[in-house]
Amino acid sequence: MKSTHRQAAAAAGILALSLMGAPAFAQPRLPSGQDPPQRGGQPKQDTPYILIATFRSDDRKLGVETADEVRKRVSSEHSAQELFVVIKRNINATLEASGYRPDSALNQQDLMELSKQLHGEYVLDGKVSKSASGIRLEPRLMLRTGQNTFVQPLPNIDGKDAGDVAKLTERALSDALKGMGPYKTCVNDLRAQKYDAAIKDAQLGIQTYPNSSLSRLCLLNALTLQKAPADSIINVANAVIAIDPSSMIALSNLADAYIAKGDTVKAIETNLRIYRADPSNQAVAQSIVQQLATSGAPDKALPIIDSLLIQNPGDPQMLRTKWLLQLRANQFKQALATGEEIVKLDTSFATVDYFNRSIGAAQRDSNVAAVQKLASQAGQKFPKDVSFPILLAQTYYKAGQLQQALQSARRATEIDPKNPSAWQFILAVQSQMNQPDSMLASAQKAIAAGVPKDSLGASLLAVAAPALRKAQESKARADWEEALKAAQTVDAVVPSAQTKFYVGVAAFSIGNDAVTNVQKLIKGSPSKDDKAKACAEVKVAEDNFAIAQINMPPGGAYDKATAGQIMAGLGQYTEFVNSVKTALKCK
Repeated sequence: MKSTHRQAAAAAGILALSLMGAPAFAQPRLPSGQDPPQRGGQPKQDTPYILIATFRSDDRKLGVETADEVRKRVSSEHSAQELFVVIKRNINATLEASGYRPDSALNQQDLMELSKQLHGEYVLDGKVSKSASGIRLEPRLMLRTGQNTFVQPLPNIDGKDAGDVAKLTERALSDALKGMGPYKTCVNDLRAQKYDAAIKDAQLGIQTYPNSSLSRLCLLNALTLQKAPADSIINVANAVIAIDPSSMIALSNLADAYIAKGDTVKAIETNLRIYRADPSNQAVAQSIVQQLATSGAPDKALPIIDSLLIQNPGDPQMLRTKWLLQLRANQFKQALATGEEIVKLDTSFATVDYFNRSIGAAQRDSNVAAVQKLASQAGQKFPKDVSFPILLAQTYYKAGQLQQALQSARRATEIDPKNPSAWQFILAVQSQMNQPDSMLASAQKAIAAGVPKDSLGASLLAVAAPALRKAQESKARADWEEALKAAQTVDAVVPSAQTKFYVGVAAFSIGNDAVTNVQKLIKGSPSKDDKAKACAEVKVAEDNFAIAQINMPPGGAYDKATAGQIMAGLGQYTEFVNSVKTALKCK
């Protein structure tokens, strides 16, 4: 639930008390005029405390009065050494110190923080409303285990007045507390990885309190950790949900079990129940969408989303879920249309993330026009984000629209003059346009703008990187020749140890391929034609070994070990090439 600014500040106040150290209430002293003291004297060191604060209600007075009556009833029915009820004065004092009104009905998170300040192990929360018969209370018992808050729903209570409701609520609470001993033992056994013992503890807890969702949750965790059969997990998860329909742990385990069983339809239905339980929680929504997508059938969830949209037309959150599912299902055209629809309803949806995802969908759909349109829109909305004009430059470049690519890349340098990628596209475009002089001038401008030569050289190498990777994978000479050409272009603009190393590697690889061909051609009794081809390959080897011989020594500063190996190989290959050249009398 979203908090108001005042509630947020108050919550921060509670947290601040937690950090600073709140006053201890282990030995409460109640002045006259307050709630009567609980029988049994003072609580023992291991006595559990229970917090009963104002219940949630549309009628604030009703929420206060009902909580007061329940607190008094629980206090009168339990010894302070058995179960200590946090007194109202201490609740009010802590709330006021935190910026809350004493009669505030807190959300779950703030209730648990308040309980922590007042040493509460349990929290009895509830929603109270007027009914035809008098008053209805929907109570729940909460406790914190580790960093998590767990909820034990109690039966709904109907009574003629607050006192009647308090009497029935206390009975329901006492019944639930009977199952807490086995539940706590179950949790401890889980932590100790004693799963068989935990299962027995949980079964005892259920026997002691048949309506226990907590013992069933512990049983569910034990079965999950034991990797029990999916059907066993499904049975227990459904038993938890029957008691606590909002249990995210049970729903999540249920969905996982259905996926493990291969029941995609029920897995999707369960995931949608999780989503509907808290549609405002972005993190949960994203998690559920991911689960739906990884279930292998996001497309099957889309008709269900469409049916929900019929009931809630134009719901931005539901549309966003549909959009994400379409992306997961690789329905890129539909996702682009849905995204545009959401932006029309809510312009704030057009975030950087939206544009990046939509551009990705357009790219995978090979929709160049949509990529350019979205990148242009994003650039207009986020004029200081350099990534969009760079993306436009890349898109135009791939489409062969070199002038537009050059314009977009220059726009990127205006936003960020030191951005290497922007200059990289300028140089790449000018290379495609056979403008070596312009490339040199652009490189000089980049350096003058503050781009270090090394950084610019590395950026320029990114132009050649795909060709180099392709050559390394294919081992084909044509690919190595393209890699050499790209590396030499970069080296001519901004020479560095790295550019020379790549030139040397590419040239050596071409020469090595030529030597391999020579060996094949002269094997056995070569024909005149084979000898001519061998001489041509000898020429290729000589020329490229010469390039490698020149560039590899300075390139050794980039990769000394590899450069050393190549230089050693050059000596052996050169000797072989010379011997073949002499034997074949190559010109």
